[in-house]
Amino acid sequence: MDGSMTITEIAFEKAPMGAPSVLMHGFKIAFTEAGGEELGRDFANNLAEDSHFQVVYSGSRVTASGDGEGRISFVLDTPYEYTGGNLLVDMSYTGIEGSMYVWSWNPNSYRFMTANGVNSSEGMVSPLVPVVVITGDSVL
Repeated sequence: MDGSMTITEIAFEKAPMGAPSVLMHGFKIAFTEAGGEELGRDFANNLAEDSHFQVVYSGSRVTASGDGEGRISFVLDTPYEYTGGNLLVDMSYTGIEGSMYVWSWNPNSYRFMTANGVNSSEGMVSPLVPVVVITGDSVL
């Protein structure tokens, strides 16, 4: 992303396999600034100095489904003021019913991680990153 913007929506490119929708319990999305280009196994060490997560979307029961155009979209409850740099997106849930797949790409560096379990402080890093579409308004 180039320059500053107010992020209002995040979407993922849905792959054709898996269920058409999933129900997630205790679902949330949070943003912050990442501390570097690549992620490490410890969640806290991936944040930029003096940064903290801002919850931008949450729901106790959230149904994620394709929008008919191949995307799974979430309009943010709270817009995020992105000022440039590496954006860190944290998505979590306490339970899920069903399985869905999204397309991914390989940037040849570790820019994606999954947790070792609910409330885990560590995870597994991967070079396969979900295809993410960020929507918002440019800040002049």
